[in-house]
Amino acid sequence: MNPTPSAPAGHGAAATLHPLLLDQMREAGLPAVQDLAAPWLKLLERVSGCYAETQVDGQQALRSLLKLSADWVWQLDAELRISALSDRPRGQRRVEPASLMGKRMEELEGFSATPQELGPYQQALAGRRAFRDFNFQFQLGDGSPMHVRCSGEPVLDAAGRFQGYRGVARDISAERLSMLEAQKLARFDGLTGLPNRHHFLHEAARAIARARRNGQTFAIGFLDLDRFKTLNDSLGHAAGDELLRVMARRLGSAVRQSDGLGRLGGDEFVLLFEACGEREPLTRRTQDLLLTLGEPVHIQGRQFQITGSIGLALYPQDGEDVETLLMHADAAMYLAKSRGRNNVQFYDTSLADKAGRDFELESLLRMGLARNELLLHYQPKVCARSGRLTGMEALLRWQRPGHGLVPPAEFIPLAEECGLIVAMGRWVVRQVCAQVRDWRDQGLCVPPVSINVSALQFNDPALLGELQDALQQAGLPPDQLELELTESALMADPERANEVLHRARAMGARISIDDFGTGYSSLSYLKRFPAGTLKIDRSFVRGLPEDGDDLAIAGAVIAMAGSLGLTVVAEGVESSAQLQALRELGCDEIQGFLTGRPMPAEAMRERLLEPALVA
Repeated sequence: MNPTPSAPAGHGAAATLHPLLLDQMREAGLPAVQDLAAPWLKLLERVSGCYAETQVDGQQALRSLLKLSADWVWQLDAELRISALSDRPRGQRRVEPASLMGKRMEELEGFSATPQELGPYQQALAGRRAFRDFNFQFQLGDGSPMHVRCSGEPVLDAAGRFQGYRGVARDISAERLSMLEAQKLARFDGLTGLPNRHHFLHEAARAIARARRNGQTFAIGFLDLDRFKTLNDSLGHAAGDELLRVMARRLGSAVRQSDGLGRLGGDEFVLLFEACGEREPLTRRTQDLLLTLGEPVHIQGRQFQITGSIGLALYPQDGEDVETLLMHADAAMYLAKSRGRNNVQFYDTSLADKAGRDFELESLLRMGLARNELLLHYQPKVCARSGRLTGMEALLRWQRPGHGLVPPAEFIPLAEECGLIVAMGRWVVRQVCAQVRDWRDQGLCVPPVSINVSALQFNDPALLGELQDALQQAGLPPDQLELELTESALMADPERANEVLHRARAMGARISIDDFGTGYSSLSYLKRFPAGTLKIDRSFVRGLPEDGDDLAIAGAVIAMAGSLGLTVVAEGVESSAQLQALRELGCDEIQGFLTGRPMPAEAMRERLLEPALVA
């Protein structure tokens, strides 16, 4: 090792190491820029201490330091052109110094900077002042962008004349990407890529300002997927997430470029329709969206058909701020749910009062379940030919203290919306089994009892286990119960429905499809479902025998069911004329006011003793 040269007085280690730095710069193919070394000499002096005392090879230490640095060292000449540039820092992308030499910063290929970034830089150069953390972007040889942050100070000769700039630069591309990703996450939903609640509300507020300024009307739509929770709970969150992504893509492709779209969370989406004009065109547009959503979707090798319900609120008549409009659109969406789902409804002022009543009613219903205020009524089903009792349907009632019986149309949809219907369904199963056990203990011959199973209850994994436990506890055969399910509940997930129904049949339970003709009416699936009974909806019985369409539909359903070996029950039979028409069509059983209104258990006990209910 060569001895360390003596340092000139007043310069210390910096002067001692100066020749080493010059050698390093020459080896790197850089011009001899003496002043460029000064910052590094100071740093090296702090890091390494006194090389003369430690006998460390200064040249090797300097090479290592340059390799380990995350910065470039650069110099501009008096014309502000790049005159010196170190090799690429450790871990950074390759930048060829030769391609940058002789160019001004702003002449670099693909150079760009915001006015906020460029202004201070230009001012510093004009005033020959130092600058810090100037950010800019340029393109690499492969066309990819590179974000750089640099700091520099002016270089003056001994006479104080301006010679250029020197400084350091760092590749901040990864840092910039992370920042952009963070900004994106703050504005967009991570699952679907749609604007999130915060971003949507911001855009909606801007839309209000434009509408107010231009005297225009616009609408906010609240869209909720129908029965999404049921599917999510039954198939798992992975399938639910995939479904949400599919629905988001469909919505994104269906809305106009001028429309807004976002996701609030869960299965809730929001829409923004600017300059929407009249209600009728807006209704058609939103109905088209629902048609797009309702197309079959394949997830995990299975086919599903998902619908949505949309509520609309208009500016300014339904609200003059975003939160009010969104709240009113939400209320209108629940109105769409209550009117059969898969439809569009506009907000009106009566919904606010209804929402308050529903909230109060939900609280009272929860307390009513806990206080045993629920009860069952039973409606007979009889043979259309003989009039003999063939079965009965258990119907849930609510005896609200001080108000009497609450109509099912008021509390059943509410129970479905808030999820209380599952607990209520479990109560019905236990209560029916206990009542049948009591009747049988009295020596009565009890026909099968039908129990309505909601979509939520049907998708409860515990359903069949709870059903079996209730039957065993009461000591009843499984065929004592008949599970009634609607077409729409079955068709939400036909594959799973088919699986559950076959398991129920294997247990010995009876299966009935309720309200046939009002849903999908798919013959292909009807053939696959292990149902024993098909119930014709009352809407096709009401017009008999005068209405030719009802007569034709009822006749077709009865004939089809007969070919499949299914028992046909006509609901809503109220007159002898309807009964006679159904007899002529070959209907097996009837149910309705003609055979008896829903009645308490004691009254139903008396009917069990009668040989025939109709002549």
